[in-house]
Amino acid sequence: MGRIKQVFYMTKTTFLEEQHNKRVIMGFILGMALFGYWLNLFLQYALDIGEPVNILEAFIVVEHHHKSILFLIVGWLLIISDAPFIKRNTYLSLCRSSRKKWNVAMLQYIIIQAFLYVASIAIVSVAASFFCGFWGNIWSSPVYNLAMDNRNHLGVKYNISFPWVNVMQAMTVPQAFMITFVFLFLYLILIGFLLYVCNLLLKEIYGILIVFGIQTSGYLLQQEGVTYLSLMAKAIPGYAIDGNGGQWEVVLLFWAIILILVLISLWLIGWVDFKDAMEEE
Repeated sequence: MGRIKQVFYMTKTTFLEEQHNKRVIMGFILGMALFGYWLNLFLQYALDIGEPVNILEAFIVVEHHHKSILFLIVGWLLIISDAPFIKRNTYLSLCRSSRKKWNVAMLQYIIIQAFLYVASIAIVSVAASFFCGFWGNIWSSPVYNLAMDNRNHLGVKYNISFPWVNVMQAMTVPQAFMITFVFLFLYLILIGFLLYVCNLLLKEIYGILIVFGIQTSGYLLQQEGVTYLSLMAKAIPGYAIDGNGGQWEVVLLFWAIILILVLISLWLIGWVDFKDAMEEE
């Protein structure tokens, strides 16, 4: 029990150190601003149609938009760019606990920040839709029209699309909202852990470049239709939902990659030269 308390204490300490960090604050603001761009396009489209939307639909539609996923990662990387969060008091934490406990605390910090990042975006989308929407299991007419827009006339006119009839057929709006939340949450954890592991091995700039490279290549692969090789495409539930539980295969894949990254970090943490890292800090 004492070990668990130590881990939570170190996570709490990291939050206290990071909560006033301008980089972290800007990351959240940037994420919501980027999300707000496509959110505004969707709500403007709904207003032009003159029909109400389900208050949960905005989050689903925007998160299924490939460019939204591409740019939302920018805000997230700004929040966690200095992983593994080595500070001047890191030696004191290591002396009181151990490297492995400290490592678990840093990973736990990334998980909690990922949840807060997705939750803040989801709350903004619901709040913005509140005055022109309704609550329920029913999909709205504007979203149905987007899904049936096979020639992408609405997509070209409003710069927003939702070609995912399969999602509407297989799930209610709350179910689609939750699975979209889970996919984005797990994807952010995966990206965060990947950056963390890269930064344990290399300097921060190289870790960020590697993650950006994976993100960009994922977008290009998606554009070329090679979605099975794109991690970014797998963060979009519409590619996996087939009415037969295909989405859970992606969830398991994300968890498997995350677990592998955790195991790698546990091995690498014993080799990190904290003295050199703190001198760079």
